[in-house]
Amino acid sequence: MRALITGASGFAGSHLAEYLLSRGEEVTVILRRSRAANLEPIASRLRFEYADLRDDQAVLRVLRESRPDRLYHLAALSSPKESLQNPELTYDVNFRGTLRLLSACRELELACRVLYVSSAEVYGWGKTQALPLCENSPLRPVSPYAGSKAAAEMLALQFFLGYGLPVIRVRPFHHTGPRQSENFVCSSFAQQVAEAELGLRSPLVSVGNLQVARDFSDVRDVVRGYYLVLEKGQPGEVYQLCSGRAIPIDTILQTLISLASKEIRVVVDESKMRTHDAPSLWGDPSKARELGWQPEYRLETTLRDLKQYWEQRVKY
Repeated sequence: MRALITGASGFAGSHLAEYLLSRGEEVTVILRRSRAANLEPIASRLRFEYADLRDDQAVLRVLRESRPDRLYHLAALSSPKESLQNPELTYDVNFRGTLRLLSACRELELACRVLYVSSAEVYGWGKTQALPLCENSPLRPVSPYAGSKAAAEMLALQFFLGYGLPVIRVRPFHHTGPRQSENFVCSSFAQQVAEAELGLRSPLVSVGNLQVARDFSDVRDVVRGYYLVLEKGQPGEVYQLCSGRAIPIDTILQTLISLASKEIRVVVDESKMRTHDAPSLWGDPSKARELGWQPEYRLETTLRDLKQYWEQRVKY
């Protein structure tokens, strides 16, 4: 089986590349630049293609040369906060990049199944959403990132309904684990704890609002879900990947602090507070579980692995 991954140099994409290789698949990755630290341990087993999703001809060339059986589309500008500062670029990469990719598949008449990786951010985090969130919950995107993901979802659906392209959509909720950027809450806490424990910073962790609860999964469970959804899901459908429970942010923090060998204090940074957030949000994973998806990693294991990852990074 020939698999092609966009966004493979990122957090989830690198774990997906590892997982597909472990299944014996031939994996090609599309990168914008030559260096991809997350892929270095498996680089010798990958085929690399270089293209920018904003370049129609480059996208067409890569698909013509690789002719994948499976296409996993993860590439995106993924920060809701940064998308507020540059909405035009966000839509160009996340929406128009998806359009270029799907259009190339159609033009080349590729016989491949396509997974479009969206985000639970498309639901919005307002206080009026009925819980648990499910695949038919209303979409209320509040950032350009979320809006571009929701728009690209409709694009993927249109390519299935209008052209018969076998595209399946997936909406992962919050996921964490080794290699996650420090711009995300679990990884930010883990980095600070690791630095404090190694004496690289004062023994404290700077935090925002700890009173909210969110649905967290391990990235390694999520990428297994991507594989199962693409193999067993129905084209045109959308599937959620989530744990089905809300974990308080404070629980994440206290678990990471408990893994440290020294006392670490918590300091609230008012600039990180987001008081408009819904107090608790979680999703219903039933539809994905009907395909055979079952999370394997306990939260404590995920956070321990994340802390160890940061210990290695900050040491060197």
